[in-house]
Amino acid sequence: MNSRGSGPRRWIMPLPLREESVAALAGSVGLPEDVCRVLLRRGIDSSEDARSFLRPHLSSIPSPFELPDMQAAVERVERALVEDESILVHGDYDADGMSAAALLTLGLRELGGRVEPFVPHRTRDGYDLSDAGIRKATEVGASLILTADCGVTATDAVSKATALGIDVVITDHHRPSGEIPGAIAVVDPMLPTSRYPFRDLSGVGVAYKLLSALYERAGLEAPRLNQHLDLVALGTVADQMPLTGENRILVRAGLRALERTRKAGLRSLLASAGLQADRRIEAEDISFRVAPRLNSVGRMDEADAGLRLLLAVEAREAERLADHLERQNAERRLTDSRVYEEARKQARSRLREGDQAVVLWGDDWHPGVLGIVASRLVESYHRPAVVISFDGDVGRGSGRSTGGFHLFDALQECEPLLERFGGHRMAAGLTVRRDRVEELAERLKEMARRDLADREPAQELRLDLEVRLERLGDSLLRGLSHLAPFGSGNPTPILMVRNVTLDRPTRVGNDGAHLRFQLVGEGKRIPAIAFGMGRRLSEARSADRADVALEIAENSWNGRREVQARVLDFRPTES
Repeated sequence: MNSRGSGPRRWIMPLPLREESVAALAGSVGLPEDVCRVLLRRGIDSSEDARSFLRPHLSSIPSPFELPDMQAAVERVERALVEDESILVHGDYDADGMSAAALLTLGLRELGGRVEPFVPHRTRDGYDLSDAGIRKATEVGASLILTADCGVTATDAVSKATALGIDVVITDHHRPSGEIPGAIAVVDPMLPTSRYPFRDLSGVGVAYKLLSALYERAGLEAPRLNQHLDLVALGTVADQMPLTGENRILVRAGLRALERTRKAGLRSLLASAGLQADRRIEAEDISFRVAPRLNSVGRMDEADAGLRLLLAVEAREAERLADHLERQNAERRLTDSRVYEEARKQARSRLREGDQAVVLWGDDWHPGVLGIVASRLVESYHRPAVVISFDGDVGRGSGRSTGGFHLFDALQECEPLLERFGGHRMAAGLTVRRDRVEELAERLKEMARRDLADREPAQELRLDLEVRLERLGDSLLRGLSHLAPFGSGNPTPILMVRNVTLDRPTRVGNDGAHLRFQLVGEGKRIPAIAFGMGRRLSEARSADRADVALEIAENSWNGRREVQARVLDFRPTES
């Protein structure tokens, strides 16, 4: 699903296509021409590419040994397994990091390993491998630390571990910000030396590649490992990694594994999100319903509770932990709403005309919700946003970006002003001292003006297909479902219908935040919901005829099933 925000939109109309190209692709892949129009507009213009996209298969992903240092990593882990060494699997406190740590723990235990899983506490321990992880390794007598979704910037911590006689193998997917740690192996597709053909793996995706190599060397059948693709799908979608290339293959298979998962923790987590493990689950369900619950415990409390849930075996324990996550999620919602309102108030006074980035800071804002607040500010202002919370003279912040602004690269240009930073194009974290924050804000705004100079701050709606209202139905919905899973890099197709009536618009939801109406025209009537557009009620009522940008989805309620339009924007039809 695309963003649910409701600010000004810029419609990017569908590219014109040669009808013979559409007909040729439809004939070769056996799909309706409307679906093939979407494929062509997304650059999938050959029969071979279309078949590969539509029928992704695990057999086509690259060998794990193409990743940097994979051979060295496998050899060190194999030695730990053979010699019955204790292994500390050190994850991160977000959903990707927890999923990666759970995956490595389960996979290595199936290989006979003695494994102790660990994730740090966000506020007490901070991000990445640090003294807390080294202390834990010492406590459990681990001679090997295996990181999951972290470690590539932990140069000092790796040196400390090595001095204590503890080897470190790093699996990560973040870009290094400087010196590469002196670990036994650093398995990361984003290393400067990497020649791996797909660089956008998630943290859990890299962990899966390491286990793939270990299982291959052990002569184990692929299904033994692929039952754990449910965790790969969870972490990859939660971390908003592009659902293209290898990620598309892993997530598509992983969603089907999630539907039939036997993991007690995942089944309880799905149930608390209002999902059943034996029904069809989409990437959107992870993004909006499952991942927030898992992320909340890392933001508000001990991420260890989330990791224990993913590893839970007994149903009663899983239900108890899922209930705990539900309570933490409710607390997180209250906290991020409070911080967001304070940030919005500050933005109204600080944001100047011409600013292409939002940089805000405050004292004692809960560090666990800064990323969520930054995301909401991006939706509200359609600009990159960085939100920083100060505790004394030290501030920790989270940033989220928009298309056209590489957040990690921008922070790299600001490195002299920062104590620490890390992340990727669309999301990053940082540490800055109070006496540097004003300069940091001005530098980031300057770079945003430079990189986004030709863009007005408005959310783009890139339309995939113009259709007649009568075409919005089960047939088109089924056809477009072949393009799933949808998410970052492969968004849900946006359709446009022209010259329709917005019939009986009314406000619904908490405080009337949303609009509900029906699209009427050509003898057809389609139910529609417009999230976040409650304030546009008078506009909807006054529109004689409207052009509408929308997604179509299946809506099930009270035993009834219908095709529904999810309206992203509407505007009066030009006469």
